[in-house]
Amino acid sequence: MQSTEYEDIIVLETPYYKKLQKIYRETLYFKRYITIARRIIQGNGFLKMLEQRDGKELVYLGRKIFSLQEDFVMSYLNYLADESHVAKWETFFERYSKHLFEMSEKFVNGETNKVLIFEIVVRKLLRDILTKHTMDISLAKKMSISVRFGNVVNQLFSYIRNSLAKSMPITDTLIVNSYGRIPMLPKCRLPEAIKLLNDLMLTSGLPAPAFAAISKTLTASYCIDATEKIISAIKANQTLSKDNISEVFSSYLFYPDDTTLAEILELLKTKARDMINKIKEKRATVEQRMVDIKQKTRSVTKSISEELVNLAENFSSEDSVKNMIKKMQRNLITNGYDLKILKGEYQKYFETQHELNSILSFKPNDLSKFLIRTELDPFIILIYNKDATIEDEQCQTLMKEVISEIKNDKEAMTSMNNYRTTGFLKDKYNTAEITKKYRTIIDEIIVPLVKSLLLEELIEYYPKLSGITETEGIRYLAEEALAGRVSLIEKDINVRRRTETASKVDVSYYRDLVSVLIYDIRGSTFMGTKLMNAKKESEIRNLFQESMLSIVEKYGGTPIKDTGDGGVIFFTANHYEIKNRKTIIPEHGSTLPVVRSCIEMIRDAQTFVQENIGRYKDWFREAEERKIHFEGATYATLPPSYRAIFQIGVGIASGKYPNEVYFDKNAYGEFDITGMLVREANFYSKVKAEDKSVVVCDDATLYNLLLNVEKFSFLSAEGLRTNPLMLDTEQGLEYWLNQKRKSHGFILDLYKIFVAQLHEQATYPDGLKLTLGSDIVVKETGDLKDGKGGRGKFLFEIFSGEKV
Repeated sequence: MQSTEYEDIIVLETPYYKKLQKIYRETLYFKRYITIARRIIQGNGFLKMLEQRDGKELVYLGRKIFSLQEDFVMSYLNYLADESHVAKWETFFERYSKHLFEMSEKFVNGETNKVLIFEIVVRKLLRDILTKHTMDISLAKKMSISVRFGNVVNQLFSYIRNSLAKSMPITDTLIVNSYGRIPMLPKCRLPEAIKLLNDLMLTSGLPAPAFAAISKTLTASYCIDATEKIISAIKANQTLSKDNISEVFSSYLFYPDDTTLAEILELLKTKARDMINKIKEKRATVEQRMVDIKQKTRSVTKSISEELVNLAENFSSEDSVKNMIKKMQRNLITNGYDLKILKGEYQKYFETQHELNSILSFKPNDLSKFLIRTELDPFIILIYNKDATIEDEQCQTLMKEVISEIKNDKEAMTSMNNYRTTGFLKDKYNTAEITKKYRTIIDEIIVPLVKSLLLEELIEYYPKLSGITETEGIRYLAEEALAGRVSLIEKDINVRRRTETASKVDVSYYRDLVSVLIYDIRGSTFMGTKLMNAKKESEIRNLFQESMLSIVEKYGGTPIKDTGDGGVIFFTANHYEIKNRKTIIPEHGSTLPVVRSCIEMIRDAQTFVQENIGRYKDWFREAEERKIHFEGATYATLPPSYRAIFQIGVGIASGKYPNEVYFDKNAYGEFDITGMLVREANFYSKVKAEDKSVVVCDDATLYNLLLNVEKFSFLSAEGLRTNPLMLDTEQGLEYWLNQKRKSHGFILDLYKIFVAQLHEQATYPDGLKLTLGSDIVVKETGDLKDGKGGRGKFLFEIFSGEKV
């Protein structure tokens, strides 16, 4: 398995990608309706295929098929408005049928399930177009159009399926038992749908007003029993918020009665109380940490202030004073950032507790606002509640109201007269027979209608009929298309399908890691040679080191060792406890802090030179190059050898404690880290680039980043020159496909950090070999091995700004 394939697997597991999947595959609604579909459409292999997507089946439609369906709807509506143009319509329909069949044949390519996908998505598009063009016409006209439109579309797809069946096996029972039995209704609510189905209902023996009256009475009191699933979902959630509640309720068709709602509410309040108690403990811990940091800040600041006074009274050099000021600055900045982070945590706990308190104050009516009711739900409830009954007396009253409504409708009255019986002093109706006909209509009309609507709910097409698709939606579509998880009509791409090995890879190893950062100060030997003054060299180097330490501590790094010409830093999730020696057991977390710190270190290293160029004439007074004029020099005009001073090489290696790195006291009684990560980070820090500082990290660092950041995109030369916001859906899809194909890294959008893969083989004298290419194989465990089975790594350069 190649690195790109493994990166694809990592990408699929990232929070950012999961968020896109949730939005654009509408996973919550999919879960809701696939459950219902399994119950109504039993034992169907097509549904099992759809379930594997964990969300709606996505279909990309090219421009031609869009325009073709628009032409079809408009041509047929024009024909229905003036049927004298039958020859024109027949000519168009013959040409249209041929084009649609050719598209279908190419798309299906011998795959049975694709026959159904094609038909369902085209029917969905036709329904949307029909809805758009029939919004303002009368009910009677809309009824006629629905029936005739349904007939011609059924004939059309019957022809396509029969033609395809000549070269492949086709099972069309699902289509025949749904679309084949009903008109093509435009999108509408249940009351209007019942009216549009009046003629069909009359044929089954009951006028639409009678059916509507019974259905309204029965559905008003219906509760679907999803209580156990709701309770299990609430208990399984590690967190509790209004968004969580909304997500749980969205996943199920849930119309609870007052008793059930009260039961759910009590469960939520119990969970909220437990979480509040835990949050109070966490807030207390954070409060104590803030007190400790404030006390430490005051104590250290006082101590350094006294040392500064002592240095002034016994003045020897300006650099010694500056070093002490830098030390104070580092103390203030580090503690200030720790306080800022803790205040953020405290505020987050406060807000969470506030939301939990609001849940504690919920009343049943507050909770009912989270219940999701879609336009499709009433249709489904009709089926679920088919066998419910109405008391005879109530049904008699309903029928009298119906008679009053239909008294001027001869056909409807004739139908109802079939149920009239002679009663004492007044006519009555055979409610048992009426109920029987009601159930027949459910089976013969409503069930096929709901099946067709459910199928369309489980499939989504792009671009939208509105023509508006968000950039992130197009990006997600491209990513899925390249992986072979989008059905493409009128578009061919080279799919990068996942291998069997790839599908078994576990990426959980990379979610939480510790990191070792080692930096190497370039030109330190040159500087020492030119200075020829060990004391001054130490003061200058310490001044620079204070700048570096100020940054790494700001981002939660724990300084381990000053190597003289660099340093060793340890990044853990519990840096506060590690730094204050409250524990020596590191906790794994995100690599984002170490990556952000190295970017700032690079920037500060150059700033250090720029700020101190004016002092070079004093620092290098005895240098052999006396002809160099430092006065008025800029960073760009410095000789390369002097510009290289204080450039740095930074290496970042990430992994697991204690197998890959170990933290404990060494033989001298000082805390130290040892292990493979230390050797690897040191190796990476030696990588040099011409005339600049460089940061190199391993694959584990990158993979952890992707699994922990909110957003990222792909790094490619083309991507940096194009604004995807200016593109339409088709152009945007091609843009993102090219981004992925030509990608040589990633961009962390929110931080403007670029990560580009290195493409060279690197060898370290101690025997560590890193082959950056096809020689590395990814095992099912996620381990990377070289061709001989040894430890392998992919290396990446980290930088900020635009670089291709």
